Amino acid sequence: MGRRVVSVSQNAVAQAESEIQSCDQCGSNAATPFWHILHKLRSKQELGQVVYVLPVLACCPGCRALIDEMTLVEPKSGSVLNSGNEILSQSEA
Repeated sequence: MGRRVVSVSQNAVAQAESEIQSCDQCGSNAATPFWHILHKLRSKQELGQVVYVLPVLACCPGCRALIDEMTLVEPKSGSVLNSGNEILSQSEA
């Protein structure tokens, strides 16, 4: 089965943005690609089946840097995203 390209809404980007603590520019523990957070919030499909396209760039709450699909981020402590699932790079997915 091929990959699906999904353009998410600005609301989805804002929701994912609210789940992060820092990005790779300001946080030493940033290891999760932003697209993975979008995926956990929006999809019930396998990681390798979806590629996300953002209508707008997200903004890091720590340093205000712009965040795209591939930017590494650190989820907030206690986030529903910290479930221990394996994280793949989008090129592996």
